[in-house]
Amino acid sequence: MIKKYLPALALTLATFWGNAQVTQTHKLSANLMQLLSKPNAVNSSNKAVLSKIKGETFVSTLIKVTPQINEKSITQLGAFIGTKAGNIWTVQVPVSQLQKFIAITQIDYIQLDEPIASNLDAAIKSARADSVQNGINLPLAYSGKGVVVGIIDAGFDYTHPTFYDTSGINLRIKRVWEQHNDGTPPVGYNYGNEISDNATMLAKGFEVNSFSHGTHVGGIAAGSGYGTNKKYCGLAYESDIVIVGIKPEKTEWKTSGMASILDGMNYIYNYAKSVNKPAVVNLSWGNSIGPNDGSSLFSQACNNMVGEGKIFVLSAGNNGDENIHVQKTFTNTDTALHSFVTFPTINGEKRNWIDVWGEVGKQFCLKISLYNGSTVSSATTNICLNNNTLDTFLVGSKNDTCFLTITAKAADYNGKPHILVDVFSKTADRFCVSVLGQNGLVHMWQGFVNDYNGYYGAFTSGGFAWGTAGNSNYTLGEMASTQSAITVAAYASKIAFKNLAGSNQSYSGYAFPGQITPFSSKGPTVDGRIKPDIAAPGMTIASAVNSFDVSYLLGGSNYAQSVAKFTFAKNNRDYYYAEASGTSMSSPMVTGIVALLLQANPKLTPALIKNIIFKTAITDIYTKQPVDSSRWGAGKINAYAAIKRTIATIGVTEQKFMQTQINLFPNPTSGSFQLYCEATQNNDLQVTITDIMGKTIQQRNWTASATNNTLTIDLGNENKGVYFVSIGNGFNTEVRKVLVY
Repeated sequence: MIKKYLPALALTLATFWGNAQVTQTHKLSANLMQLLSKPNAVNSSNKAVLSKIKGETFVSTLIKVTPQINEKSITQLGAFIGTKAGNIWTVQVPVSQLQKFIAITQIDYIQLDEPIASNLDAAIKSARADSVQNGINLPLAYSGKGVVVGIIDAGFDYTHPTFYDTSGINLRIKRVWEQHNDGTPPVGYNYGNEISDNATMLAKGFEVNSFSHGTHVGGIAAGSGYGTNKKYCGLAYESDIVIVGIKPEKTEWKTSGMASILDGMNYIYNYAKSVNKPAVVNLSWGNSIGPNDGSSLFSQACNNMVGEGKIFVLSAGNNGDENIHVQKTFTNTDTALHSFVTFPTINGEKRNWIDVWGEVGKQFCLKISLYNGSTVSSATTNICLNNNTLDTFLVGSKNDTCFLTITAKAADYNGKPHILVDVFSKTADRFCVSVLGQNGLVHMWQGFVNDYNGYYGAFTSGGFAWGTAGNSNYTLGEMASTQSAITVAAYASKIAFKNLAGSNQSYSGYAFPGQITPFSSKGPTVDGRIKPDIAAPGMTIASAVNSFDVSYLLGGSNYAQSVAKFTFAKNNRDYYYAEASGTSMSSPMVTGIVALLLQANPKLTPALIKNIIFKTAITDIYTKQPVDSSRWGAGKINAYAAIKRTIATIGVTEQKFMQTQINLFPNPTSGSFQLYCEATQNNDLQVTITDIMGKTIQQRNWTASATNNTLTIDLGNENKGVYFVSIGNGFNTEVRKVLVY
């Protein structure tokens, strides 16, 4: 065994970056510690989200600041502050100033931005959205009018007819921010190119011309389907559209990450506010690395940013049939988890990230071994939680090499012990990771992001009785675990189609109509919350594709997926619609439905919308009884029932109740209503209902746990009229008025 140990992080930083102190390591994320451990990593590491501004290299970060923070301490370094979501900020920092940036004492935590990957007719009917669009037994036909639909994605064709209105005359794209193209940035940001007029959008044509993901996703959520007689019409086809493009051309070396997404969300919400409209933002990207408990700075920022008329929807991920997770509860007599790792091949190289998270206050160690058959050819020593980064390599049985960068933290931002392993293997020997402990639970994930694509191997037993095979549980990823987000799984509304060439394409044997798709990632979150929240159609969904992406044209690699072709009279250009599958497609289905709900009630909050879609979800023979929430969430989304319930919430207000949000609906009511509480801590509440004369009608005790809670109140045969509902915790009381008719 040959190993090369680097000094502790304090020495590494001192020799390369300057005089950073060892006491700073607690405030650095594991991937930032790894980046700092290697002087050349800043220019080569794909763990870092990098960009160049006026010739200088910047690294993208998320930071958690104290109330005493002085912005000048950041900006005087030449750094740029982007989005401020409460105490979570996005900051781009010049690489040359990282040492000084780390030393700012008013920054509690610095998280190096993480790159993300895309989560790539019958669907609308399956989701009951056609009845909403047609206004059947509703006050009006809902189409998303008056609502902003924001799409954060890549591969947009600004000229596609689906982004016009149903007359084909007016382009509905109101703003574009190309985050990685040169030009004039939006106000408040220092990067990218903003386009605010349709003429410039149409003249430019596209964000990138080698990708169609964003056009397809945008068409599902908000496309008019123009040129297809509404056959491929999206959900909110009269909404306003704001696009945030996050992918550069292949010739560029920049990438996008979580900080870019937060900036994009903020940009969309700010535009919507400027025109006094509600907004829903869709994201169909993610990655598998992270604690999967919604504690990350990204999740905290999202929770701070969303609210009344500001909704965030994202895909659950496509790892439901990937064994990228393994877990173990240690005891005094069962102290080791051994699992073998298979590698995806990326540009001819075997690369992977392995992410291990334990329980607060518990300890564990990690060991990496190479196996030639059943013989260990090389191994590290036990690597424990020493708050250091180890850069080392193992030599295999044929003198081939496996390079490792391992960062171990005793307590990361959520207090949990954490070890991150970056692997670059050139050996034919098998790779085994061992986690060692005497108590506590550990979870381990793997996955790698390169050039916007996610790559996954698997955890296996290696053929040994003492080995542990992986599973696909807890595979949502950290972004999809965000509490305030609506996380969407995918089921199959159809599994076959006929393409433009007249050939029948079928996924029979892989997926089955009405059932969850095998690829849809599984919950729950590690902290025990139900995720995903809801399921929507995500198998063979037809939508618009980028006309500049030649892969969907005759002779292209994706032509077999093309189902319609339309020549637009405006420019005499051919446009295509094509099928695609993934939670990338189910997420914009829900985004479009949320836009319809916001049209009915622009004041809806994430908590209210979740409660509405939970209460109206479809459960059938496929979702099982009770619903398997780790796959389905509450079940299949039901747009028609959701819009009816939404109409009943009009006029309902939501106020802060200490650390609890309380809502009452429907109001007015025929006698029965529900109190809905989304709490951040446990609350023992007392509920008292009085009539207009002050007479007590009912009293109830309500224990609201740190999650979503519902209490049903039935006033029975009480007279019609006004009643008051008081909710108190012994210190504060809030009152809601309810009308019984």
